[in-house]
Amino acid sequence: TNLNLRWNHLFSEKLFSNLSLIYSDYFYGLELKFVGFQFDSGIRNFNLKYDLTHFLSDKMKLRYGANSIYYKFNPGDVTPTGEDSGINAFKLTDKYAFENALYLDAEIELSDKLAIQAGLRVSTFNRLGQELNVYTDDNPILYDTELNVYQKADPIGTETKSRSETVTSFANLEPRFALAYQLNESSSIKTSYNRMTQYIHLISNSTSPTPFDIYAPSGKYIDPQLADQVAIGYFKEFENFSFEVETYYKEVKNRIDYVDDADLIANNAVEQIILKGEARAYGLEFLVRKTQGRLKGWIAYTLAKSEQRTPGRTALETGINNGQWYNSAWDRTHDISITAQYEFTKKWSFGANMIFQTGRPTTYPTAQYTYNDLVVPVYEARNASRLEAYHHLDLSATWTPKPETQKRWKGEWVFSIYNVYNRKNAASVSFSENTETAQNEAVRLSIFGIIPAITYNFKF
Repeated sequence: TNLNLRWNHLFSEKLFSNLSLIYSDYFYGLELKFVGFQFDSGIRNFNLKYDLTHFLSDKMKLRYGANSIYYKFNPGDVTPTGEDSGINAFKLTDKYAFENALYLDAEIELSDKLAIQAGLRVSTFNRLGQELNVYTDDNPILYDTELNVYQKADPIGTETKSRSETVTSFANLEPRFALAYQLNESSSIKTSYNRMTQYIHLISNSTSPTPFDIYAPSGKYIDPQLADQVAIGYFKEFENFSFEVETYYKEVKNRIDYVDDADLIANNAVEQIILKGEARAYGLEFLVRKTQGRLKGWIAYTLAKSEQRTPGRTALETGINNGQWYNSAWDRTHDISITAQYEFTKKWSFGANMIFQTGRPTTYPTAQYTYNDLVVPVYEARNASRLEAYHHLDLSATWTPKPETQKRWKGEWVFSIYNVYNRKNAASVSFSENTETAQNEAVRLSIFGIIPAITYNFKF
């Protein structure tokens, strides 16, 4: 649910503002009928933004403003769905936070060939009061050196603070800089640096989003993520085509991940199952675009790498994946998209879209053993395997009955087919024993197959 109220005001020809009040309620839930309970969770926030744009001259423009967001996190609410359900109703502790920011951004045209953009954002994040566990030495997760496993620390008590109190606060500076240089009339280069802060963390042990994913705000045991990214690119324009290439490198601090055998579902103390590490991403992107003629479109290709590392906190700990770099959940080596739009007549146009992506990383079991009549799987290293490659082809035809009408009402019909050849792309792969054959098997979950659609678009 979203609601956005915005007030625009023009102070003068050189200064105008946008004042926005935004309400957002993101609900996600799941009913598990076979165990008889409903799991609901969500994030609700109130956002107040005031942005101003100031044209100091033809060659200099300023953007500045302020932003305040109040968060309420509902980590989970479990409700039995029947009298025979073996689950008792319980509610995970709600979490609250308050985020504020001030920013200033300047665009300056130093010459006909050189332009720069520089800015600074100052952000703060206050984790507000709730009931919190207290641990010995403030350490919620322990390491057993004999078994080489992480274990939950037992709380020695709890403390409760009111919602008006701040439990933990953070403040960060986020500078950014970009430079664009015009080599000649048809080509240019650009380079940039950005520092970004993220106070909300997503913790997931699945290759596809589920209601059991954990959205955790920064706080006493979780530091905000800090990302530094640099990029440099080249642009060239031809008679009917344009070409772009860009390379980037990003480092992330305080990247959190769950330990092996962590229970993410309905966990009221997520600090007991996570460790802090780092991440990095780098890649090379190409874009060829046809901009003129009846046939238009583009071909985009990205060669990329995204990985993370979570070493042990001491030399005696193994961390995650023995402290080695491993593929992040979003790593895709190859990403290709081809889009074409052909204007057959003024009334009819046709479109096509082709996407190919390397399968996302996942972790598979490689063996199993039996202990006290219990079958225990043995897993490979974190994210060492991949799902099958993801690809599909989409086609569309657009009919505009009256393309040259001068009336205010204008409409068009779009006839489309998503995933023309009905590719069963895997959202996830799970392993279980077949009840009929008693053999282990891999089961692929596919969400979308072929989808035909008819759409009517209009404007007035």
